[in-house]
Amino acid sequence: MRAYRAIAALVAWFGLLLQYWLMVRGQHGEAFATRTVNFLSYFTILSNLFAAVMFTAPAAYPTSPIGLHFAKPAIRTAVTLYMSVTATIYIVILEGLWDPRGLQWAADTTLHYVTPALVLLDWLLFTPKRTLRWVYVWPWLAFPLAYGAYSIWRGPHADFYPYPFLDVSKLGLERVVMNMTGMTCVFLVLGLIFIAIDRSVKSRS
Repeated sequence: MRAYRAIAALVAWFGLLLQYWLMVRGQHGEAFATRTVNFLSYFTILSNLFAAVMFTAPAAYPTSPIGLHFAKPAIRTAVTLYMSVTATIYIVILEGLWDPRGLQWAADTTLHYVTPALVLLDWLLFTPKRTLRWVYVWPWLAFPLAYGAYSIWRGPHADFYPYPFLDVSKLGLERVVMNMTGMTCVFLVLGLIFIAIDRSVKSRS
């Protein structure tokens, strides 16, 4: 388990750092700061960042508050949920909208395929089971809802929308709210599925 998580951590950090470098290379001053904020405004990046910390913190700092926090099964399940939605939305909606090549393809594949798969395998194989309650799904929704609200708020100020289904300037607020409602339902249903799986299998410490 430790070796697996160490390798998974390296993979997750690799994808994040490569994508960051690709976004900010050649930029300076205000443009560099703007690109950095834009980088951190993607749900993909934030969910992958959670995954990287989840793999790293409990191993490197097991007794620290952050290490203990990310060792909790409920938190690890939440990260698995976010990464699963990241991969699903990319494959179903976003993948066909562009054609990354070279290093961008490597970063894209790591962030949307490899790291989500590593997170899901970690949850299936190593996360203790029969620890979740049905009510846990509600706090898990707080992050994606906050993210959607932030994206709508920042979009017109920065003239930047991270995903086409959140672009108020093109779709209008009503359509974007409907899209967010649909996404919330995806999080809710998938979260309930994870809880159902957790409650149906034998605990593994």
